[in-house]
Amino acid sequence: MTAPTLQPRPVPGPVPAWSFPAGVPGRVPSGPETLRVDLPGRRLASVRLVLAAGAGRESAGSEGVATLTARALLEGTRPGGGTELTAAFERLGASLFASADLTALRVALDVPVTRLEPALELFSTVVRSAALDDADVRRVVRERLEEIGQEDADPGTRAMRELRAVLFPAESRAHLPTGGTRESIGSLGGADVRSFYGSVSPAEATAVLAGDLTGVDAEAALTASLAGWSTPGPGLPVADEILPVNGPRIVIVDRPGSVQTYLSLGHGVPDRTSDAWPLLTVAAHVLGGGLTSRLNAVLREEKGYTYGVRAGLLRMRGRGVFLAQGSVHTEVTGDAVADALAGLRSIQADGIAEDEAAASVRALADRAPAEYETARSVAAELADTTAAGLGPTYPTRYLSAVRAATPTSVADAYTTHIDTDALTIIAVGDAKQIRGPLESLGYAPVTITDPGAKETD
Repeated sequence: MTAPTLQPRPVPGPVPAWSFPAGVPGRVPSGPETLRVDLPGRRLASVRLVLAAGAGRESAGSEGVATLTARALLEGTRPGGGTELTAAFERLGASLFASADLTALRVALDVPVTRLEPALELFSTVVRSAALDDADVRRVVRERLEEIGQEDADPGTRAMRELRAVLFPAESRAHLPTGGTRESIGSLGGADVRSFYGSVSPAEATAVLAGDLTGVDAEAALTASLAGWSTPGPGLPVADEILPVNGPRIVIVDRPGSVQTYLSLGHGVPDRTSDAWPLLTVAAHVLGGGLTSRLNAVLREEKGYTYGVRAGLLRMRGRGVFLAQGSVHTEVTGDAVADALAGLRSIQADGIAEDEAAASVRALADRAPAEYETARSVAAELADTTAAGLGPTYPTRYLSAVRAATPTSVADAYTTHIDTDALTIIAVGDAKQIRGPLESLGYAPVTITDPGAKETD
């Protein structure tokens, strides 16, 4: 018999040149700025209206009103009209979403390009004429309170809540949950939501439109939908940019009987306007960006303490937070924290190897073409950079900085901005079992927090 002829094994080639899609800026007369991104072949268009009305601009005592406003916008232009509004968008093959974080309130529309203009007309009625009815807001309040109860049961959410409460001073809005506390949410009603939304400034907003805009007068469509939009309110308070306060701390959130401990280790870092941000992103990937990262190599593969640990940076306007987090078995909590600290200190002790730096750079930069394949992902990224005041060219600058990172520059940025002797460590687990092992580390005094003492993020 004649041996079969085998084709040669394919060899990976170089990654094709790619850059983040460029946008064309504009402005609606007396209204929002605009950014139009033409993406040939992307027949699903995405619109992101970014309002400078995040939780950071709430008044004291009204925490959570931005979240309630975002949800109430989806209830339509007449009382109880949410189902009718959803059906109207669905008839166009479109979807409408709204959300709020500390920085901005975002209203998002996804629609086939062929139906962009009628969808924008409907979008315009929501933005201009939302009912924000008392009964609808009361229902949204009840849903948010129930959601808080569900979030209380999630250890990861609870750890993030406690980390923010400890890292940020009480006078910072970041100290409290973005979605409000039970007390603040329960005190809010339709008048509060209408007052908040009525104080949004259209001139401070930006409308991002991405998709295949061939044959579409995108600027005219945005102008038709947003021109003449005005609000009667006096303007929202200026958001604070109070920095996190670093220091060695161990806080236990007691969950009696828990078989796992959720760990969150955090440290304040500069925000995305800093040249250090891309380098810190690479450092975080080296430490906890995948199963071969330093923390996972020890905690998961060698010791078997966890299914996985991840590290990254929390984006916040004016500041950032480095995070390493994951769940470990209760009985090894102390050992896991000790090994995690050793891993986080390893960059200062040993530097970063060429191969692991190169692998992290490839993972962060080379995945960008796939990550931003859709109009939705491009619009969302530009909406985020707009809300943060970074400008539409930031994604390109960021990717270039990541590609230019070296082992030395990454290690220098990490050791300069992260003091591993001043980490805040949150442990959500059974205090009776984990307090002793954590105290024996000698890292910092251990305090215990009642799990019902603070509200959820």
